Amino acid sequence: MATLPRLPRYCLLCSQPGADLLCQGCEFDLPYLARHDHQCLTCALPLSVDSRYCGYCLQAPPDFERCRVLGIYDYPLDHLVHAFKYRRKLASGRALSGLLAGLLRAEREEESEETWPELLVPVPMHWTRRLKRGFNQTELLAHDLGRALSLPVLSRVVRRPQPTRAQQGLTRTARIHNLRHAFSLNPRTEKRLAGRRVALVDDVVTTTSTVRALSRLMREAGARSVEVWALARTPESPQAHQSTQ
Repeated sequence: MATLPRLPRYCLLCSQPGADLLCQGCEFDLPYLARHDHQCLTCALPLSVDSRYCGYCLQAPPDFERCRVLGIYDYPLDHLVHAFKYRRKLASGRALSGLLAGLLRAEREEESEETWPELLVPVPMHWTRRLKRGFNQTELLAHDLGRALSLPVLSRVVRRPQPTRAQQGLTRTARIHNLRHAFSLNPRTEKRLAGRRVALVDDVVTTTSTVRALSRLMREAGARSVEVWALARTPESPQAHQSTQ
């Protein structure tokens, strides 16, 4: 039986033929967070000074222990995230989840299995937004990471019962107010969090308002520890900084 010829692949960024989603050059040029000289050890915020923690984490420590992030939300990483999230370019999501999985796999080899997360929980999306977009990008990301790292995914343990304004463009104070009562735990499955080490999966961490609210819920449900896994971390914007004054 004749086989169909394999279609040529092109780099998602530079369109170079023969690439496996991203060519080596474009993959190398991504703004990896690890290349930044200083970052907050808790929320992974890029810092301009040699400090272990950002002012916000010192002032109001979150319920998550740390963030593991692929890169800074800057070109071309922001382009790939936007294509995945808003233009339904699932290949961009697969490329980024593969890179994040590689980073996490390397970090797991250097750490004790006794401290590594046991399960993944994607940031939930209200059903009306999911219906409009057609998918929840954090859920797809979590399942990609779960397969790559052999970790279970609990996609229905946290719910978003109330629609909220889009977080994009809001100050930190406005984000916190916007998320008040936005999340809840599923009483049928929340017991699966008790005593477990959880990784909360998000696409982009901006002011940490979302992951703070969710990690607080999971710790209240008895999770032993919570950390955040994300594709990108935005630098602190002046607008967000003003909201902490």
